[in-house]
Amino acid sequence: MEYRSNVLIKVKDLCKSYGEGDSRVMALDHVSLEFGRGQLTAVLGNSGSGKSTLLNMLGGMDSFDSGSIIVDGKDLGKMNDKALTAYRRDTVGFIFQSFNLIAGLTAKENVELTAVRGKPGIALQALNIVGLAGRENRYPSQLSGGQQQRVSIARALAKDPELLLCDEPTGALDTVTGKTVLECLVDLVHNYGKTMILVTHNQDIAKTADRIIRMKNGMIIDDRINENKLSVQEIEW
Repeated sequence: MEYRSNVLIKVKDLCKSYGEGDSRVMALDHVSLEFGRGQLTAVLGNSGSGKSTLLNMLGGMDSFDSGSIIVDGKDLGKMNDKALTAYRRDTVGFIFQSFNLIAGLTAKENVELTAVRGKPGIALQALNIVGLAGRENRYPSQLSGGQQQRVSIARALAKDPELLLCDEPTGALDTVTGKTVLECLVDLVHNYGKTMILVTHNQDIAKTADRIIRMKNGMIIDDRINENKLSVQEIEW
């Protein structure tokens, strides 16, 4: 039987800068981290702290200047464009603040765009997991904001990814709807074994995570297991 480490991601001495000369900004400044399988990690920080840049690096959506990212034994820094495309397609599910649904497609059709080939019914299964059974034939305009975000979660889930990357996934939602979406995300980790990294500026949301990382000026300033984890319904959001 093949041995699988409990560590899914290893980040070592990661650096990323933008601009040149006096205008040069260090978006990531020698960041080193590890992420365990089946863990929900919240990355906290103000705008410009580097948290979204880190997420983009982990998702293979942007290059880095130096350092390394190893995901399940695969070195992202050594991948060509074709290999990175395959990595994004097969390993990572992305969930953003904007829903990015195609208006002319139903919920089911939107999910089918990313669904694993050769697995009939996986789109409906994903929609059922996020609580949208019976709404598969509705168009985005016929769904609430929270329902649209859950379609985007189902779309990411239908790829059957090991890693889910979430960038402010409740940022465009009201408190009640946001809690419903957050419950869905937490459930994917605890009941379906997904590894999730959730970027947020909301400290209450972070309280539901297994681990909390804080960033400032491109650096990790705090990294700890959340020993006082709360349920979604317990947070005063």
